Parts: sequence; structure tokens; C-alpha cells
Amino acid sequence: MENNKIKLIVTDIDGTLGPVNTDKINEEYYEVIRNLQEKGILFGGASGRSYYALSQLFAPVKDDMIFLPDNGARGVYQGKELFSVPMKLSECRELVQDVRKLSCCQSVWQSCEKTYFEKGGEEIYHIMKDYMHYDCAMVDDLLTLTIPSIKYTIYHPEDAESAIQGEFQEKWGKTHQLVCAGNNYMDVMDLHANKGTGLKKIQDYLGITREETMAFGDNINDIEMLENAAESYAVGDAREEVKNAARHVAPPMKEDGVLQILKTLL
Repeated sequence: MENNKIKLIVTDIDGTLGPVNTDKINEEYYEVIRNLQEKGILFGGASGRSYYALSQLFAPVKDDMIFLPDNGARGVYQGKELFSVPMKLSECRELVQDVRKLSCCQSVWQSCEKTYFEKGGEEIYHIMKDYMHYDCAMVDDLLTLTIPSIKYTIYHPEDAESAIQGEFQEKWGKTHQLVCAGNNYMDVMDLHANKGTGLKKIQDYLGITREETMAFGDNINDIEMLENAAESYAVGDAREEVKNAARHVAPPMKEDGVLQILKTLL
């Protein structure tokens, strides 16, 4: 690894920097991020979480960070939105109706500004509001919303990937990004929205190449991002598909593997 060439570091959060649904990260990360910034290395968080939730998690250092929230469907740098890729409102409403047909599933309608839930989705509402610090709103019926979703999340208390198999997966997998973001979460987005395309837009905006980029991940929704970084790492407890896609394997998330690599870089 040629440390002097790295200008941009982007990492997944849940399962990579900390446990899924965590409301805090190791505070050492804040000091390391400051040190990286002092050396001219930009640091970014790429996550299925909303920008609001990410800005809370990284509050001490967020002002100079890059964020790829909503699995790369949105890009924010120094508080300024660089791009967003919302779905069509008609598609979002169709998703609501189709998810209602799935067993034990709850819906999360993520707009650029706020995260919406409907009655019957109290479990995921409380997880995102109380633990992940989303800007949440509960409505009686998601079909009444008039603002498009940038990322639509299907929550299942045990196994979201299995819950959508069959008719739902066959229908939506042909026309949209349908990605696993953890055991309990499946995300639906515009076909051209993912962490990899989001990272490429950030690289183009900043004039930073793939060879000057480092990325970390653990799950399926991180693979395109890892492919867009020459120095790509899967944490040691990542899914096998992610390890196969990455150039390197870092120590496990439970051992703060990303932190160890960043300290080595410094």
C-alpha cells in the first residue's frame, strides 16, 4: 500500500465501523479523522443510513466530511448536497402496496430530509428513532406522502433477504437496486444508485482517482464501492462475497479493524 497516494477514504458504518444499529462509534475515530484531514486526506461515511443520522454519529468531525447516505443515492460534502437520485413517486407508492403483502415486514420511506413510517411499523420506527437517531415521522398511511423516496427500506425482525424472495424479488430486482444492508434490512433504490456510483460521482467532483481511494465494507451493498477503490478492505467478519471483492482483509469490526488500518496509514 502506497500511503502517500491516498487522498480519499470512505467507509461503511453498520457492521464495519461498529455493530448494526449502533448509536456510537469508538471515539478514537474522531481524532484519527482529524489527523487524516490535517494531512489532506478526506474522510467519508457511506451508509444505508440517512444524512441526518450520519451527521449525528460523526457530529464532532462532520463539517469537513463526505457523506454517501442512503446507500449512495445521495452525496453531501461539507453540508452541501452534491447529488441525489430519488425514485418516482408512483414507484414508491407501488412499493408500499407490495411490501404490505409480505409477511412480518415493515416499511421505511426515506426522503432526502425525513424518514417516514406508517402505523404497524412501530418496531423499526423505534429502532431508527431511539438508537440510530434518524429524523423520524410516523404517518397513518405512507400512500398519502407526496415527496419521493430516495431509498425504500424493508425491515424484517429476523431475515429480510428471505422475506422478499419470490414474486417481490423477481419484480423489483429487474428494474431497481435491491440490496441487503444487514440481516434485517433490504433496500430498494433507483437502478443507477449504489455506493459505487455515488463514490464515482464524489471522485469526479473532487478530482480524485480510484488509485487515490481507500474503502472499507462488510456487506453486499458495499461491493460496488470497494470495486471503485484501489485500496479496498473487507473487515474480517464481512460476508464471504465481500472478502472476495476486496483487495485486502482488515481485522474484524469487533476489533476495530478499520481503526487499526487507519492508524497504520497515519
